[in-house]
Amino acid sequence: MRTWHRVPSLKVARASPAVSLLNGKIYVFGGCEEFGSNWAEVFNLKTQTWNTLTIPEIPHGIHQSVVIEHKVYAVDEEEQSLYFLPSEGTWRKGKKQDSKPGNRHDWCAIGNLLYCRGTHGRILWCEPDELDWKKVKGLEEFQRSLSGSILLCLHSVPTKVKYDISRLGSNSAGNIVIFWNAHLGDPESLELWSDEISMERRQGDEVWGKVVWFGAVYKVDPLSHSYSVQVLHSASINV
Repeated sequence: MRTWHRVPSLKVARASPAVSLLNGKIYVFGGCEEFGSNWAEVFNLKTQTWNTLTIPEIPHGIHQSVVIEHKVYAVDEEEQSLYFLPSEGTWRKGKKQDSKPGNRHDWCAIGNLLYCRGTHGRILWCEPDELDWKKVKGLEEFQRSLSGSILLCLHSVPTKVKYDISRLGSNSAGNIVIFWNAHLGDPESLELWSDEISMERRQGDEVWGKVVWFGAVYKVDPLSHSYSVQVLHSASINV
């Protein structure tokens, strides 16, 4: 059932914190001015309760976080890699820094690799312990400038589509899922589209992507005067 449920509020007001789901618990780090005892909280989905997460050594503000092999992998504001171990309630420093130029958003993990959305719509990948980001190959047609356009054959009719990526995530099939806004010829005709992209690691330390499905998933009412659709989070579930 597509039903929203209200849950108890966080103990501390937060803005853009790092959030990760692991073993039926939601871990929330930062997003508040104080770096004291309330800096991190954990929500138990079973008991529907929030608890303050006591961390002996508070790191800098978390910039990105993602779950890999039963631990929360993160990068702080100084681009230093960190690991949070829920079983111990402790942070450990990684060996590398995310020091390459460019923006990297919407980190997600598939297997033992990290993926993210880079500048100009590029999809990047790296080893968590290396943070040496590389471009996923085979998606050159898709990865054009966000201010550009692509030519798609919609209902057997070639259509020029302007687009910009809204969110990158992953699904239970181990594929990348991308959501993007499309103005199909008419600036007032806004639709949310999605692409599912399979990943294949090849010899020579390369990862290749292949679009296995794409299509419109939501059409915005023209009377809403919306210019974009912002996807906050995406996850696949069995229904």
